Amino acid sequence: MRFANVLKGRQGAGAGSVAIAVSFGISGVLTYAFHSLAARTLGEEGYAPLALLWSATFLTVQVLWVGGTQTLGRYIAEREAQGQNWRPVESSVMRWQAVLLGVFVVVALLASPLLTATVFEDWWLTAAFILVVALYAPEYFRRGIFNGHRQSLRLGGQIVAEAAGRLLLAAVLLFVGWGVFGPALAIVLAPVIGVLAVRPAPVAVPDVEGESFSAGKAFRFAGPVLACMAFAQALMNGGPILASLLGGTNAQVAVLGAALILTRIPQYVLSPAIGALLPRASRILSTEGRASFNRFVVGAASIVGLVGAIMVGGTWLLGEWGLRLFADFEASRGVLVALAAMAAFYILSETLNQALFALGRERLAAFGWLLGLLASIFCVATLNLGVVERVSFSLTVGATVAALAQIIFYLIARRRPS
Repeated sequence: MRFANVLKGRQGAGAGSVAIAVSFGISGVLTYAFHSLAARTLGEEGYAPLALLWSATFLTVQVLWVGGTQTLGRYIAEREAQGQNWRPVESSVMRWQAVLLGVFVVVALLASPLLTATVFEDWWLTAAFILVVALYAPEYFRRGIFNGHRQSLRLGGQIVAEAAGRLLLAAVLLFVGWGVFGPALAIVLAPVIGVLAVRPAPVAVPDVEGESFSAGKAFRFAGPVLACMAFAQALMNGGPILASLLGGTNAQVAVLGAALILTRIPQYVLSPAIGALLPRASRILSTEGRASFNRFVVGAASIVGLVGAIMVGGTWLLGEWGLRLFADFEASRGVLVALAAMAAFYILSETLNQALFALGRERLAAFGWLLGLLASIFCVATLNLGVVERVSFSLTVGATVAALAQIIFYLIARRRPS
């Protein structure tokens, strides 16, 4: 019996939330184990290229493919709530994502000598980067389908299968002596494992066609979302790459990469769940009105804010010990707390983004992230600190400014019609 067959079709809000929390919690533990195993086996010098590959991969993946995930989640959920055919949404997003994939592959291949010279140093790491970004396109498309149809358990199953496959494959290849090539290959193949392991449940297509939905309309929503992700991921995943470009050693890049992974484990767990808030928010706004929508957003933001406070407090108390346990690396408490605060402000901003997206205020969300990125660039240019501290504190300032901007923009948008 296929693994997907044991999964239920569509979950209600309560069951879906539990499924997401459990699945992403397991995924977070598996991601922690993957990086801890790689860092301890490879050491600082060997782990640095893997940290660069991981950061570059998810920076690019989030920028390119999350827009499609959010578009599918929002408009499929909205059309289902109104009893309209959602197939045009699916086909439109598939078309423009195929074009985007082709453009990425061509540009990345043309830029591969520059990527190898300035970021990865080895040609095979550049090839792995291009391949894994391309393989994540169907994985993120599938996430949007799951979100739109409220198939939370299947979404969680895909995420867990991906993380488990990555860990298991890396463990085997490290055991047989493949070095950094082993976990790098595991990163490349993980999205394929997730997609093959879990399929969407069949959903009846309503007879009511509804208004037309074109690729152009899809991209009008997804374009600002892509800008959001570009600015946000430059802050969240650009740290190791920035440290390398600033002349940091492999040891410094490895320490910063390990510290980011450790302090962001709760964010890795929560981000897919936060992304799944958009379909729920769109349904509430469409069927229950602004008052219910605003209560939903305030409740979600309050929970995420509490989680963020726990992240920062836990890192203050246990961060240095946790990093030694995670990878046997050392970083100051100040750096670790700063990175935990960055992750906390990121998930708060991400939560408010879902509200702004549902309200049709995607450009405001993108502008908030742009303000944060500009603040971070200013700090990088002016702070006179070591590479790890300079990058860490600059990114934290950027995430803080972005969160404050998102709060202000949401308070403005909630009072005005889109």
